[in-house]
Amino acid sequence: MCTPIKILVLLSLVSYSVCSVKIVKDIVQFNVAGHPVLHKETEWDFDPDVAIRRSRQYQELNGRYGAKAIERLGLGIDGYDRERLAQQRLRDEGHLNGLTE
Repeated sequence: MCTPIKILVLLSLVSYSVCSVKIVKDIVQFNVAGHPVLHKETEWDFDPDVAIRRSRQYQELNGRYGAKAIERLGLGIDGYDRERLAQQRLRDEGHLNGLTE
């Protein structure tokens, strides 16, 4: 006849073995085989010459080396860019690269 203690010991052994199997499975899967996401195959449409073709368009929009893009970022995106530009021009009047003429 099974006593409650025997049942409790049996259940704890079963849960221990299930837990240990899960731990071993996780160790093998994540450390040896790698995460399942790593084994997923993806395809990308890649054209290595697109940068050469878009270089002209980028330079027209952002200037060479992105100088215009940096200036636009410095003026902000809240709609007060013209006011900030006027303030910066007043501030920089008579200066060349931070040096007084």
